[in-house]
Order: sequence, then C-alpha cells, then structure tokens
Amino acid sequence: MTSALRFLVFVVLTVAGVAGIYLWRNATPTSSAPVAVESKLPGLAVLDREFTTLVRSVVPSVVSINAIPAKAVDPQANFLRQLLNMGPGGKPETQLGSGAIISPDGYIVTNWHVVSKAAALEVYLNDGRPVSAKFVGADPASDVAVLKVDAGDLKPLTFGNSDAVEVGQMVFAVGNPFGLSESVTQGIISAKGRRTSTEATNEFLQTDTPINPGNSGGPLVDIKGQLIGLNNSVLVQTDGIGFAVPSNTVRRVFENIRDHGRVLRPWFGVTMMPLTPTVAAQLQLDDARGALVVALVPGSPAARAGLLAGDVVVSYNGRQIVDNTDLRNRIVESEIGREVSIGVKRGGRTLTLRAVIERQPGE
Repeated sequence: MTSALRFLVFVVLTVAGVAGIYLWRNATPTSSAPVAVESKLPGLAVLDREFTTLVRSVVPSVVSINAIPAKAVDPQANFLRQLLNMGPGGKPETQLGSGAIISPDGYIVTNWHVVSKAAALEVYLNDGRPVSAKFVGADPASDVAVLKVDAGDLKPLTFGNSDAVEVGQMVFAVGNPFGLSESVTQGIISAKGRRTSTEATNEFLQTDTPINPGNSGGPLVDIKGQLIGLNNSVLVQTDGIGFAVPSNTVRRVFENIRDHGRVLRPWFGVTMMPLTPTVAAQLQLDDARGALVVALVPGSPAARAGLLAGDVVVSYNGRQIVDNTDLRNRIVESEIGREVSIGVKRGGRTLTLRAVIERQPGE
C-alpha cells in the first residue's frame, strides 16, 4: 500500500469515528431526568386542565340527599328487644341520592324515587354544611322532584338545551354513588329518545357514563358545565348503559312546580291507536309510521285545528312521529299556550294543521 493510499484510509476512518461519536452523544440523553409528556403533547395537557376546571366548577352545585323514611322502629318492639337482651332495634334505612342546585335561592332538583318515601330530608352541601330540605313538589311520571333549602353562598347550575344534545357528545356525571361523595364519571351520549319499561311519559338520554345507586338525581353535564340531564340509576342494571331525564323535561317540571305548585299537563284532546302494517295498507299508506287518530274531544285543541278521526299524524312541529307513544311524548313536552304545527296524512294527501296546546281540563 502506498503512502498516499494509507493517508486516505486514515482520513476516512477518522471522519467516520468523529461522526459516530457525534451521533452517539446526540442520541444519548445528557440528563437522567425523564422527558415531560406535556412538552411533547401540549394539547393533552390543555385538555386535562380544561376537564379539571370544569369539574371544580360543577361539584359545588351537587348535593348529597338523605331521605329519612316515615316509619320509624316500633318503640314497643324496641323495648321488647332490650328486655330480652337482644339489643335495640336498628334505625330505619335512609334512601341516599344526589341533587343539583339550580337557583341561588335554594331550589334543588332530584329524582322522585329518591324522596318519595321520606318523612324528612337532609341535604349535605359540597362544603359539608348539613341543612334541612323542604319538599316542594314532584312529577312521578317523569321521576323529577323539587326541593328547597334555606342556605347562603349557593352556586347553581345552568340548564342546557337537551334537544340540542348530540350522540357522541362528551358528558360528565356527578353524584354520590354508594355514599361516596363528589364522585365524577365521564362518558358520551350513546343515544337520544330512549323509552323505558317504566310508566314515564318522557324519553331519556342514554349514556355509557357509569351511574350507580346514590348517583340518582345528580346532574349529567356537558363540557360547558351545563345541566343536560338528571341521572337515573333505577332504569337498568347493566354496565355501560345509563339513563338521564333530559334537562328540558326537568326545567319544565321545575318551572311548573315553582310557579303553580304543581305540574300542569298539556292537552291536545285525541284518542289514538297503534298504526299496524295491516291498517296502514288499508289506508293506502307507504309505511306504518305515525299515530292513527280514532276519536277527538269536542272543542279540544285537536278538534279546533281541524283534525278528523282516521287522520294519521306524521309530524309534530317539524319532528317526525314514529307512533302514538311518540306523539303523546311530544304533546307532554309542549308549552301550554304555544301554537304547534301538525303534519297529517288524510286520503292520500298530506296536510299541515295548526293547534294551540291548552291546559288539561280540571287543572
């Protein structure tokens, strides 16, 4: 090997060695300190802070409810137990639940089933204050009850519009499941307009947010911290499926009870029957969607609007009607005194009628 060739090999090896050392030093951390995930994923850190801020703003508006039953232990039975050295009888079990503060002057909404058997109500505020609560009213059909407490420094939640809620939307449930206060769970809206096997006259929001005993009556809130539903734990016992009373129903019940002392029932004045495929074919309809009118109350809003027996109601205020239960629910949700549009199929024609919903006669 010539001297020139040996020199060239030496230069190449030297350059390669220097380059290798440079790459190794830059690939090896100069510090043993872990690299912060936040520096690599700033978006997640911001989202995390947003969630914690949201929860901190909502939790002070959630209360724990102890519903003390009306029937206490029989004093004679208790005396007999002591006489026989059996020890005193146990205290009656209380129904635990949650509630949401919705006004600065102390109104609270919760589920009717939480307070339905109570002789006395104890409410624990988020700051630990125990206060007595007054039962103001309830609508068992929608499982909504209204309480009132006399306390200061209350932080109410604002109502969101449950009609505007979308499937897939992120939500948070806050309450006291199994007596564990200030518990927060997170999920999404799985479906809207769910019907249940109960006698409820309203439909429900379905969510995969865990809702357990003690969560009942607590708020389901959106990412703005607005109340969009009232959690209900008694409708289903399956993991991953929870239900909430829509906030528009809760608001209607609350405002009725606050302003009138009771829930005022909207009235339309029709008798309906299910529209089966056979009946739909006889009426020469393309499908069996809609509510078949079989009778009308004379002088009712439906009668004055021009509805006739044999008509099929297919829409209500622009919303498609699936069946007679669907129409009933839409009427129940209506505001008394409000004009609504009714889409009707009659003899092969589609008509649009207008009616003004009235208060149920006798109320």
